[in-house]
Formats: sequence, C-alpha cells, structure tokens
Amino acid sequence: MDFIEREIKKIEKILDKIVPDSVNLDTIRQQLKLFYTGVKTPILDRPCTISDGIIRIKPNEFDSLLKLHSEAAEDGRLMKFVPASGAASRMFQKLILVLNENIELDLDSLNKLAKDNKNYKAVYDFLTNLSQFAFYDDIKKNLNLNDEELSENISNKPFRILKALLFEPGLNYSSKPKGAIKFHKYNNENRTAFEEHIYESLNYVLDKNKQVKIHFTISEEHKNLFTKIVDEFRAKLKKDFKLIHSHSFQKKSTDTVAVNENNEILFDKDGKIIMRPAGHGALIENLNDLNADIVIIKNIDNLSVEPLSEETIFYKKLLTGYLVQIQNQVFKYLKILDDCNPETVVLDEIISFCKDKIFIHTSDEFDSYSNTEKVNYLYKKLNRPLRVCGMVKNEGEPGGGPFWVKEDDGTLSLQIVEQAQINLKDEQQKKIFTESTHFNPVDLICGLRDYKGNNFNLLNFIDHKSGIITKKSKDGIQLKALELPGLWNGAMADWITVFIEVHISTFSPVKEINDLLRREHQN
Repeated sequence: MDFIEREIKKIEKILDKIVPDSVNLDTIRQQLKLFYTGVKTPILDRPCTISDGIIRIKPNEFDSLLKLHSEAAEDGRLMKFVPASGAASRMFQKLILVLNENIELDLDSLNKLAKDNKNYKAVYDFLTNLSQFAFYDDIKKNLNLNDEELSENISNKPFRILKALLFEPGLNYSSKPKGAIKFHKYNNENRTAFEEHIYESLNYVLDKNKQVKIHFTISEEHKNLFTKIVDEFRAKLKKDFKLIHSHSFQKKSTDTVAVNENNEILFDKDGKIIMRPAGHGALIENLNDLNADIVIIKNIDNLSVEPLSEETIFYKKLLTGYLVQIQNQVFKYLKILDDCNPETVVLDEIISFCKDKIFIHTSDEFDSYSNTEKVNYLYKKLNRPLRVCGMVKNEGEPGGGPFWVKEDDGTLSLQIVEQAQINLKDEQQKKIFTESTHFNPVDLICGLRDYKGNNFNLLNFIDHKSGIITKKSKDGIQLKALELPGLWNGAMADWITVFIEVHISTFSPVKEINDLLRREHQN
C-alpha cells in the first residue's frame, strides 16, 4: 500500500536511532497495515453451551482422568505458567481517587459520603475491615503503632493509613506488582500472590523427584523484588520439595507502534517512535521459549486460601488428565496417518474423533478429496498445539467467553472471544455474545509438544490479523494503540481447543482490594 510505504520511507534510514534494536521494519509495516485495514473481527456463529462445544465431565470418568494427571505429574511433564507483570495500582484505584479529592476526612465523614459514592464506600469498607487483610501487621509496623493506636488512627486519621499502604515511605503497594501484594493471612505467615501460587502448585505439579516447576512473567523493574520474595519463600519451603522457578519479561520486540488518527507514525519529544507494550498476547513468545511439555496457565490474581482450594486443585488435575487423554488419542492417529498407505487407511474413525471429541469439522470440499488429500488434511488438523480450557457458568463476571466462530474457509472453530473484539453495532453479533452461558476464567492446560516429542513453534498458530485497536494518550498526545492477539484469544486461534465446564469456586479473582474480604480469601 502506497500510504504504508511512505510511512516506512520516513524512518527506514534512521530506524536504529528511533526504535529499540529488537524492532524491525517488517514488524512496523505489518502493524501499520492493521491500523490501515483494521483488525479482523471474529464472526460469532453461536455461543458454546453444554453438549454444543462445552463438555461436562461425568463422575464415572474422574478416576481415570485423575490417574492420567498423576502419571504426567510424576513424570515431570507439568509446569505452571503465571502471567504476573501487571501492576497492582488498579486494585487501589478507588482508594487513590478519594485520597486525591480531599486533604483529610475522619471515618465518620467517610461513612456519610459512602452512602452515595462507591469510591468512598470502598474506602470505608477497607478501613473498617483493615485487621482482616494480610498486610495489617505491616501497616502497624510501618507506622510504629499498636492495635489500639492503629484503631484510633483509622477513626481520626484514616488517610494516614491509606498513605502508609499505598506510597513511600510506607508499603508502596500502589507501585508494586500484584504478585507482591500480601493476599492471604494464616496463623504463622502471610502469603503474597507469588507465594500462594507456588504453594498451590505443590498440589498438582509436583513430580516423582519432589520438584515443582513454575514460571512467572514479570516486569523488568520488579525483578529484584520478585527475586527477594521467591528467595525468602525458598528458605522456608520444606526441604523435601525442590522449587524450580524461572521468570521472563515481556519482550521489547513485541511492542507496537503508535499512530495518530490518520494512521501516521507518532514520535515523542526526543524524535523516537512511540512504542507501546502490546498486551498479554505478546506472552505467546515467552510461552514458546519455555521448551515445556504440558503447561498450566493461571492468572496471578485468581487464588483462594489453602483450606478452600481443594476444588481448584481437583479441577486442575481433571483438566490435565483430560488433555493427556485427548493428546494420547491425537498422537495415535497422527502416527497412523504418518505411516499409512493413504489408499487403505480407514479414516471414518479419525473423522468421528475430530468431530465428536475435539470439535473439528471438515470443510465442504473434504468429501471430494482423494484419500491422499484427506490424509494430508487430517494430519494438518491434528498436528497442532492442544489446549483444554476450563469454562465457568456466566454469573455476571466480566471476561471473554467460548464461542463457535466462522473461519475464512467456511468451517467453524472453538474460540475464546472478548467483548472488545466483536462488532457491537451488529445487533445479531451483540445478541449472540450476550447469550453466552459461560465465561473464560483463564484456566488453561496446554500441550506444547507434537507426537514425535518436539516442541511446536507456537508463533505459527497465531491469527496475526486479529487484535484490538484502542485510543489512548501519552504526554498529552492522542494516539491509536494496537494490542496483539490476546494470549488465549488470537494468539492461540489455530490450536486444537476443548472447553470443559468447571465449578465457579475455581474462579476467585482479586480485581479490587476489597475482593480480599470475600470468603475465598479469608481463613
């Protein structure tokens, strides 16, 4: 396109001076094309429901699936992957807004204002329940107060408490990653989200050598804090367990270029191209670098206290067992397709498996193919990364959902679709989205190796035409920003996908600080 090439010519000779070394012209060219043409909008056919895209596992299957999980865990095939680079600032947004509005208020004044204002109510609820938070003792220590003195401060100087929590020289929680926030209170310890994830992993990732493998993606600025927390955790961990932890940063090479309303590249005051982090979809590269076999993906803020985590652990084992069961069958068929004489192989069983077990429907042209063409078609469909995704009944929580989506070749596929991806101006598409019975809690089990034991190149299975374009501002400049296809959305669009219903108790996210007052976060 002439317009895009004109933009590229503006920068190609000075590229090394205006963008990070890891960003190249082809990447910028592709991003400009998406701004110019627009990102791909998924076409929803219908929501996935029980028996139509979502599987409800029967109790008589539990034992065999749990056995498959146990064997995979013992063999060291499992690793947990936790996206954890997000800052905790959003958790405290209401507290910060109230602080910024006022010089000082006492608790009674906050209570009166709370009746008509959700921000003041959040602050009032937080302060009156302060002792229930895992960081209560840290605030006391920071302010050098005993219980009685702290109670007096809550009544008369509540903003002092908020400042001690949020900013330096206090705990500075508003600038820390969510993983470093103390989530849960126990008799002898208080656990950060990082620590709680490791404890949880002991229950379903532990191998026969008593090793637990877990990987966190974190922001580079928080590396030292993360290392400190994990080192302290390792020191108190039981000696009969070995923690094998690793971390990575979202790659600068995945940042996306910012443009103005006319899709022209924007520059900052130093003459450098404005580049922006591209969202969690960029983490597909981190996942690709792991050289892992089966990876369990869970968000940093989706946790519950240990006594209430039994159901979460049970479903993690169940989903993993289901993935292994499906994977075994897929690998068996791939070996048949690889070794067979195309003229004699019986394909009906494989076609039925694809349709009934992994929701792959053949194209309209399939019946007219020769046997060799059918074998090649099925081989390509089966030789892909596999994911089993837990889906929770929709009870009004925000988040994407499971849908049957129309593909370019006329077939349908199972996809996790966010509201921001669809065209809400299309009433039919809007209706389909709102009729979704389940939503995505980010509960994924991913098989990253092929039937020969080699790791897939996950970058080959991304829908590069998808993503989200948003409007932002930076230093007073209005801009358009591009988010790459989401990690469990377009970044995994061409994976074999299976949706399994899981219980709502497995979903207990902490989006706001007072979510920690919910039952699932209280001992």
